[in-house]
Amino acid sequence: MTYQEFDNNINLGSLKNRDLETYLLALLKLAEQEREQILTAELLLKLLQDACTSKPKKFNVEWLKIKDEPDENTFMNSKTNSSTDKTRVSDIGEFYYSVAVLKFQIAELHKMKGKQLEDEGRYFGIDSETGNRWYNFDPSSILDCGMRCFMDHVRDDNQEFEVSWRTLGDLLEMGRMYE
Repeated sequence: MTYQEFDNNINLGSLKNRDLETYLLALLKLAEQEREQILTAELLLKLLQDACTSKPKKFNVEWLKIKDEPDENTFMNSKTNSSTDKTRVSDIGEFYYSVAVLKFQIAELHKMKGKQLEDEGRYFGIDSETGNRWYNFDPSSILDCGMRCFMDHVRDDNQEFEVSWRTLGDLLEMGRMYE
């Protein structure tokens, strides 16, 4: 699947009535259920679309301790103790990086409720109380801007979109910060 095909297949129509925190909680639950799978473009699309209507994971107050956006390098060095583990070591790190991004963004949004999220000019950019910059606050805009960022950095939109578990975290983080 190409970047353009992936972008065209994100069904944003069903995202209208779900706030971003709830959407991300549902996406987290779905990702955790699929973590043994190799993430393909088709599976990523399914996760993004299913999160529109799936039951969300319960919010964990421990996530409120998260202050900084995840550093992907921390997770890419993950090790496994099992020599028979069929999952590649990098896939494990990439999965946990994406989970960390989801928890970080969920916690940030939770902290901004009734405060920064009420700012009518928030789509021009706001800083959370932990100093992290946000430009997008709903599922549609975060996915759209995340894909815009991906597509702005490839030579050809018809280039093959190589997907891994890291792609999910990168899509969400680029969507949070991309104007």
